[in-house]
Amino acid sequence: MRDRVLDWADRMSAAIGWLSARLVVVMVAAGALGALLRYLAPLLGITPALNAIGDVQWMLFSAVFLLGAAWALAEDAHVRVDVLYARLSPRRRALVDLIGAVGLLLPFCALLLWASWPAVVESVAIREAALDAGGLPRWPVKLLVPLGVLLLALQGVAQAAKAAVALRAPDA
Repeated sequence: MRDRVLDWADRMSAAIGWLSARLVVVMVAAGALGALLRYLAPLLGITPALNAIGDVQWMLFSAVFLLGAAWALAEDAHVRVDVLYARLSPRRRALVDLIGAVGLLLPFCALLLWASWPAVVESVAIREAALDAGGLPRWPVKLLVPLGVLLLALQGVAQAAKAAVALRAPDA
């Protein structure tokens, strides 16, 4: 049962990470489109919605960052002081991973949820929109903050459980 839950967390992180990676392409395309339209629009005699295109770009960046964090953790692609970590035995690495997840990552996720929740609720309640004319609604992207933090916390729990299993395993 435990292995199925851990596998499910890993698969979910991988699926959402796969989606996040594809959003990078869309984000870059939006940026390129905005840059092209800025210079081509006067020549073509059109008035493009540059504020909306800019909003799409930063919203996609936010989605990639927030949704991709759990995948980065699962794939061990996050920032770490590898100079020290690489020299540790597998057992000590598991201990560092367990302490890092339980002592740092999960409390950070809890703090981030607690600190961001009122702003997210208010944004959704008022249907927060962009301040610029022609901009897009902001409240949907703010919903990604608790979702991304919860996904990261779930992956953190999975990583902590794997580390605890590795610590209990007899030395090979």
